[in-house]
Amino acid sequence: MQAQTAILPRIIGAMGNPDFAAVTARSVLDWLGFELAAVVVHRRDDKPGLMFDNFDAAHGTQGIQNYVAVTHHLNPVLQSLAHPGAFRARDYEIGAQGIGENVRPYLIKSEDEELGYRTVGWPARMEEIGLYFGACGGVVELSFYRERAARRLSAGKLQDLAALGAPMAAAFDRQAVLSGPREPAAAALMATLSRREAEIAGMLLIGCSSEAIALRLGISRHTVKDHRKQIFRKLGVGSLAELFALQRQLD
Repeated sequence: MQAQTAILPRIIGAMGNPDFAAVTARSVLDWLGFELAAVVVHRRDDKPGLMFDNFDAAHGTQGIQNYVAVTHHLNPVLQSLAHPGAFRARDYEIGAQGIGENVRPYLIKSEDEELGYRTVGWPARMEEIGLYFGACGGVVELSFYRERAARRLSAGKLQDLAALGAPMAAAFDRQAVLSGPREPAAAALMATLSRREAEIAGMLLIGCSSEAIALRLGISRHTVKDHRKQIFRKLGVGSLAELFALQRQLD
């Protein structure tokens, strides 16, 4: 619950923006107290898409690029993923028998690494935590890293992170919709509003409360709320934050 309170408002506020993945990753990083993050979407029969990383801070840009291009096939969490959740890399290992000759040049074998190997260019001796969930037409991997030490992430915090899976999945799917073909789709949605609904939507967007709208238009608060429900339904949004995100597509 603490994780959702700390993280979800920032993520919802970023929906519809180009920096959505960056805000999401940094919000979780701040909460976890980790240093590096990567957001990768894995789609069946397609190359993974790197949505965000800050590996340049650890001179690891080549490492994350090698992972996305080649070594992601060896990710043991992805290979055994039966359900969404949060996982520690140290609970898994890469089996040598599954490494093809074309992949070996991209790996460094080391007993000092959690998986027994690290990708060439990857920062050494990192503790890795991953949150995996279905979204964006595949599996989204949010991985977080920090220099390994005696103190490791607690089981309680790992459970809190896992509980973010469902709301994260909904947020990423919504972001995929909002970041699709932008102005034409947003304009078409806005055009579905009646004159009164458009008027009320405009007042909501400048920060007017239901009470203020009712007073200004000479209607009851109940009527304002009915209009608001219709506006949200027609525009396919579930909150004021999403309404603001939709409006930004028209700016």
